[in-house]
Amino acid sequence: MSKTNNHKFLIVPRVLAGLPLLGFGVMHFIDPGHMRDILIASGIPMIELNVYAAPAAELLAGVLLLLGCCARVGGILGVGTMLPAIYSTVVLSKMTVDTLPGGLTEVPSVPPLPLPIVVLVCSLIVVALGAGAWSLCSCKSRGSGNGGS
Repeated sequence: MSKTNNHKFLIVPRVLAGLPLLGFGVMHFIDPGHMRDILIASGIPMIELNVYAAPAAELLAGVLLLLGCCARVGGILGVGTMLPAIYSTVVLSKMTVDTLPGGLTEVPSVPPLPLPIVVLVCSLIVVALGAGAWSLCSCKSRGSGNGGS
């Protein structure tokens, strides 16, 4: 992977992706039942694994993006969590109470579709360009004289 550049604007996609990912991760850990309902209703496989793995990936992605340390890894995790989130949002938007699978009684609530799309795009920007000037890794590397990371 190439070195990160020193563009200061990269704080914007890091924050726009990192804050929602952190929020989603916290919400899904606090209420795993709601996460399980989303997975069941949207047909995402391996529910028992994903009910814990997805929030863990969201939390880690959010922290890495916000700190800017290993931000590209955070961006990859952000992409990996937002692709199924977008799929789930689209599937659930077309679902009615009559078409619910697995004994669910109501369609699980999810954020509006533009939110996971913005998080996905911002994560891709960080994967492509790196963390930028205002990042923990950038500050550490300037102090040690190694250049960008």
